[in-house]
Amino acid sequence: MSNPVQARQFGVQFSEAIDYLKGKLPEASLAWNDLAGPVHGKVFTVAGSTTADLARDMQASLVDALRSGNTITTFRKDFDRIVQEHGWTYKGKRGWRTSVIFDANMRSAHMAGRWAQLQANKDRRPFLQYRTAGDARVRPQHRQWNGAIYPVDDAFWQTHYPPNGWGCRCTIRAYSQADLADKNLEVSKPFEMKTREVMNRDGEITDRVPVGIDPGWDHNVGMSWVTPELALGAKLARLPAQLRGLVVDKTISPAFQTVLSDRWKAFRTEVKDTGKPRGNIQVLGFLDSATLDGLAAEVPSLQLTSSAVAAIDNRTDHLIGGHKAISNPQQVWPAAWVDDLPANLRNYKAVLWDKVSNVLVIVPQGEVASGRPGKIVLRPNTKTKFGDALSVVSLGSAQPSDLLDSNRYQLLVGKLK
Repeated sequence: MSNPVQARQFGVQFSEAIDYLKGKLPEASLAWNDLAGPVHGKVFTVAGSTTADLARDMQASLVDALRSGNTITTFRKDFDRIVQEHGWTYKGKRGWRTSVIFDANMRSAHMAGRWAQLQANKDRRPFLQYRTAGDARVRPQHRQWNGAIYPVDDAFWQTHYPPNGWGCRCTIRAYSQADLADKNLEVSKPFEMKTREVMNRDGEITDRVPVGIDPGWDHNVGMSWVTPELALGAKLARLPAQLRGLVVDKTISPAFQTVLSDRWKAFRTEVKDTGKPRGNIQVLGFLDSATLDGLAAEVPSLQLTSSAVAAIDNRTDHLIGGHKAISNPQQVWPAAWVDDLPANLRNYKAVLWDKVSNVLVIVPQGEVASGRPGKIVLRPNTKTKFGDALSVVSLGSAQPSDLLDSNRYQLLVGKLK
């Protein structure tokens, strides 16, 4: 029989926490921070796990714990069985290792489910209050945040929604405007976030996180569950230039790129089948560090809010270009090129800034039509219902001479000649 107290802990519906944990993709990992924090919203890994099968078995045990209300004692029995079956040698003592795995995943699952509830009810209760456990174990910085109140869509919750570290027991309380008045509460002053640099054992800077938050936890587990790619894009935009390439390289693996390509094809099929745009998006990739550096150097006035590149469903049919098939067929991308749009974003010949339209132009390798390179137009800082992204405005082609027009285009990366 399930434990009703555990199933309803933090006010989370049982199924929402299960969906979060069950929906992750199991992957092998040498270290927990092999992946950038937001990616953990969709990837399940255990530090030091040598195979995805080992991670999958650990994940299944934790999902079962959520379903049945099992305690850590039951999980430890499963842990011993899985370790033996896979011949896994892990670091640390059994008690400590199992506690870290169990507590981190249970807490994240419950708080991700809680976020889904908060979003569903934000019209009635649009304000959130940060709450600590209120005992001596609470970290000093978390104690400073206790009682802080911000709107549910405030940027504070993008980075400071709990859990905010290993063993963090902080939670959230939702209020309506009437609740605030009844309790004589007010929205807090705008939060001024301070950050610190994270170094590895060799003294190399590997990340930058808000003060008071552990590395890898500087993201909202609920947002990262729904759109981990957008959460990652926002993080990359916040990072200093010298860290962007490092984080991208260790996060956007070939396997991850394959997933994005598969999702893009499925997204287009779904849009075609439903026939009615709903404001949904599909992330296709991320600007690489060279492009980000080029923008910072040549377009310093542009402050990117995200480096994620996304297609929005109400533009998908337009991108395919059927409306141009008769009047301007050279502008229509071949089907194979459209299928490979995520790869075409990465494998570019050059990246330009359009000074007239204030958009980014990616020029892929190869030719869309005879003598004409392709052109992917991206609009920065596009607002979607899931978060900010660079949106794909159009796919087309251009004469090489047109792209060399310095009055219109500023070369950021690569070469056209």
